[in-house]
Amino acid sequence: MNKNLQILTLLFTVVGLSSCLNSYNIDGSADHSGLDNSKVYLRIAKNDQLKEVDSTEVVHGKFGFSGTTDSTRVAYLVSDGFIIPLVLEGGDITVKVNKDRKSWGGTTLNDKLYKFFSTHDSLTMKLDDLEHEYTLAFMDGEDMRNDVIPRLSRRHQEIIACMDSLFTESVTENFDNILGPFIFMVYAQGQRFPEMSPWVVDIMSKASDKFKNDPDVKRYIDEAQRIQNQANGLESPAPAAAAAPQPPTPNEMAAPAIDSTKVEKADTTNTKQKK
Repeated sequence: MNKNLQILTLLFTVVGLSSCLNSYNIDGSADHSGLDNSKVYLRIAKNDQLKEVDSTEVVHGKFGFSGTTDSTRVAYLVSDGFIIPLVLEGGDITVKVNKDRKSWGGTTLNDKLYKFFSTHDSLTMKLDDLEHEYTLAFMDGEDMRNDVIPRLSRRHQEIIACMDSLFTESVTENFDNILGPFIFMVYAQGQRFPEMSPWVVDIMSKASDKFKNDPDVKRYIDEAQRIQNQANGLESPAPAAAAAPQPPTPNEMAAPAIDSTKVEKADTTNTKQKK
């Protein structure tokens, strides 16, 4: 009887541990001949470094990963032709790459993250178009002072307002999951230095305790307050703390991959290369 009880206890323990792990499956397609036979790496941020979780090759336009994770986290698919941030969480994740576009989704947080970057890229392209339109108007001899500049300035302000709304909504709607801090840090990377800007102050006034206590957010706010105190003469200058690793900005999405020989491989649970 005691032996049977021990077996049951062991069984429930194993089941309990398994329920804490989320199984993920990443199904990737690369509709770009230049990516065939290239390596794709799955990496996560761990101990202030990007750690390699797994790697595979693009074969006949297909690649994939599968495994388990004990927590939801942001990961990166890295290749010579692309860098894609995605959420490593339980479920089936679909990734599509072609020459001009990258998309991913399939789970709740990945759908949200892709929507954010897709909208952000669209607004960024509109800002680039304004610069192109300005150059063409100047070359065509249009009335820059009375027509072109006022018109383009109004459109520029409208696009910036949309960008601010995008960041505000994306962060506030995700205060209590990993997307809130992640998107906040994407915004932070666009600043020259950490600062308590009106936007940051507004976000922090609404933020949940979980968001405020996120290590990256807390580090940014502490540094911004330190700089602000120094500017106001309330604190003596001191060496800045080492910056935490931050997610790539949208403009870095297509940057060359990191040399894999310089990346330390992380320990993982039941992670396997999909064949």
